[in-house]
Amino acid sequence: MTDRIEREIRIDAPIGRVFALVSEPGWWIEDGPERTVTREGDLTVVELPAHGMSFPVLPIAQDPPRYASFRSAYPGMEPVEGTSTLVEFTLTEQDGGTLLRVVESGYDALTVPCDTAGSIEGWEQELRAAKQRAERVLA
Repeated sequence: MTDRIEREIRIDAPIGRVFALVSEPGWWIEDGPERTVTREGDLTVVELPAHGMSFPVLPIAQDPPRYASFRSAYPGMEPVEGTSTLVEFTLTEQDGGTLLRVVESGYDALTVPCDTAGSIEGWEQELRAAKQRAERVLA
């Protein structure tokens, strides 16, 4: 199994705009009209009623506009070690835009089965979506 997934994308948008997007807990969990986000204290719950699932996300640290991290758990689990992964976003200014890097780690410690191949594909899709959202403001 792969303990970590690392991906990056260059976005033609200022670092502050990209940080505003990636610092929102759970932004990477399937976006769409059926998605609802609620806050329960420090915890953010992203609900996907069409799929009958809720994903808890716990903010861990932020260093605006360069870093944000979260614990992301599977439905029905608490966002703690063993039932969640650590998702880290690092932003670097690059040639008038922003390099966005995501590292999701902790797969080897999970007590629930996980499809890392699906997560790899998911991050590629979510980074492309983040690029489109951040650059759309410029159009």
